[in-house]
Amino acid sequence: MSPIVGLKLHTPVPHKPIGRSIHMKTELNKVPGPESAVLMDLASIRRLTLGDFGRDMTPAEFRHIFEVCDALWLHSGDPKAPHAELTSGRCSNGFVDVLRVLRYSNLCEIMAGQLVRQLRKHYDGNVDWVIGSDHAGATLSFAVAAQLKAQHDFTEKGEGKTQTWKRFAIQPSEIVLQVEDLITTTGTLQAVREGVRSGNPNPMSFAPLSLTLVHRSPTYEFEGAPIVYVAHYDIESWDPKDCPLCAGGSERLRPKQNWARLVAAMRT
Repeated sequence: MSPIVGLKLHTPVPHKPIGRSIHMKTELNKVPGPESAVLMDLASIRRLTLGDFGRDMTPAEFRHIFEVCDALWLHSGDPKAPHAELTSGRCSNGFVDVLRVLRYSNLCEIMAGQLVRQLRKHYDGNVDWVIGSDHAGATLSFAVAAQLKAQHDFTEKGEGKTQTWKRFAIQPSEIVLQVEDLITTTGTLQAVREGVRSGNPNPMSFAPLSLTLVHRSPTYEFEGAPIVYVAHYDIESWDPKDCPLCAGGSERLRPKQNWARLVAAMRT
């Protein structure tokens, strides 16, 4: 939070800095409505608190926060505009980097609160453990666990695409909620669940749903239970030889290295 301007000991008029301090405190504690939240810059967004969102965040608010944090890019639809080249080498018409939002502790807490709101719409039972994957999933799942007053830990990356569980034994009677920051496929969900199961001496009891902040998958269920999310984006990816954007003359760009160019094309 930016320091309160005007609280200076050398000021010759004491009542002025005090009055200004009270005014700014009122502004910072003012709960934003959906219309004002979508106009906030990063400095204002970083002053938001969990208490500012005692309601579901609108899709416009969610997208605005992610875009201001340079965490979301979606292709404009112009066939000549550049598109994303993913780490896998595939092409895509969108890119999401949730950790760019979660690095701000207030936003991590707010996003966790939005997940808890979605959870309670679908499941009002007990949650004893919240687990996530390494790395962004660990950050977000901890914030969710804190709000549910549940125990928490996360899996660690093993060989290949495996996830391992090493530190704690979960009892058969304890309900485990699985939380991820982003689901593109169910590969990470499966790897985490297999790691937790193989790393525990006891049978596992999972909550009847999985939670994710951003869903960009064509799959809406995992092991017969729903995947519940805060935001969904229809983002596609293609092998370069099958990419319609490449075929139309669009340039491939690595998002993290060319973020400014991608965003500029999105806004034109």
